[in-house]
Amino acid sequence: MTRNCKTASLIAFAALLSAGPAFTQTQSTETTPEAKAAAPVAYVYVQTVKGVNLYDAAPDGKLTLVKGSPFQTVGELIGSNGKYLITLGTYDVHSYAVESNGAIGKQVSVVNTQDFDGGQCGIDDPIGGPSGTAGAVLDHTGQNLYVSLADADCSSYQTFNIAKGSGELTFNGDTVGTVWYGAPTITANDKFAYVPFSRTEQFSAFSRGTDGTLASISVNETDPYDPEPLLAAADPTNHLATWGTNIYGEPQFVGYTVDDGGNVASTNPAKNMPLPGGVYPTGLSISPSGKILAVAGAYFEDEPQGLFVLHFNGAEPVTPYSGVLTSDGVWSVRWDNNNHLYAIGRYLHVYTITPTSIKEAPGSPYTLSSLEYINYGLVVVPKP
Repeated sequence: MTRNCKTASLIAFAALLSAGPAFTQTQSTETTPEAKAAAPVAYVYVQTVKGVNLYDAAPDGKLTLVKGSPFQTVGELIGSNGKYLITLGTYDVHSYAVESNGAIGKQVSVVNTQDFDGGQCGIDDPIGGPSGTAGAVLDHTGQNLYVSLADADCSSYQTFNIAKGSGELTFNGDTVGTVWYGAPTITANDKFAYVPFSRTEQFSAFSRGTDGTLASISVNETDPYDPEPLLAAADPTNHLATWGTNIYGEPQFVGYTVDDGGNVASTNPAKNMPLPGGVYPTGLSISPSGKILAVAGAYFEDEPQGLFVLHFNGAEPVTPYSGVLTSDGVWSVRWDNNNHLYAIGRYLHVYTITPTSIKEAPGSPYTLSSLEYINYGLVVVPKP
């Protein structure tokens, strides 16, 4: 497949993962609630066709289903700031209260993106899919939500505030352009956001204002070859890990440094950057330590699927670490603050991963039967 065709197909694939409110994942083998257990280190939310299952994650990574699961919500799981959980529908954004044990309570707010500036960009999908929203992400403070809308003629990011005391969603502004698609990747300092899935072959960049809104900016991108970034993840010290294809059509990982002006730079030649390692990447996530890059691979055309991890070294070259940890298709990967990696597809895998060891957690994997081949909807909230 040519570089351009592969890029177009992967953009369509990513849009499919982020665009719709319908979910096809069911739980066939679940953990059972336990009367007494160690205090959880994280709450793990998993979307199923029956609702959202909530699990307590023990210090060793073992999961326990929380009483009341599955909880009823509307739309795709986006994220949680610990007090409120956000979901995204075709047009609507929903906010739900979160109980002290992580349980999902009542809906406290809902807004229609079409009622605000930028909503006109979500009328027709640019790649032939359903109209409406095209993904969303919370900032690191959990105070702002960024919703992507895009059609054949325009793109927008709407900013919503999440009220600390009530969870009420209020519109705070928008930025409109022509080339963006999908949720942005936000740097750890919340100063900049980047969109690798744009209709160009380079990053689209944004600065984040003091009020939380995004403004499109021009930045310099410096690297020893001309990669086309397709996926991106941010580490805790304002570096970006990307996966894309270089001028030779070869897929590779690149680590970038983000400077105070939002410019991105890599000084490592292509020969120092690892190839995907037997899996075609469809998702990236960097550990809270900034030392491990997790790579998810779901079924994509005729490409191999699975999960593996790399050593991430900030501005230094990304280096190999594991082989393929599982050949199961993996749609989404998330970390907690206790070295646990959660990977969801037809199964939910949990691993304990440090720079020197990799071990699958007790009870993993958990079976998640699917009515169709797409599984996604995973939110991990580390306990403070």
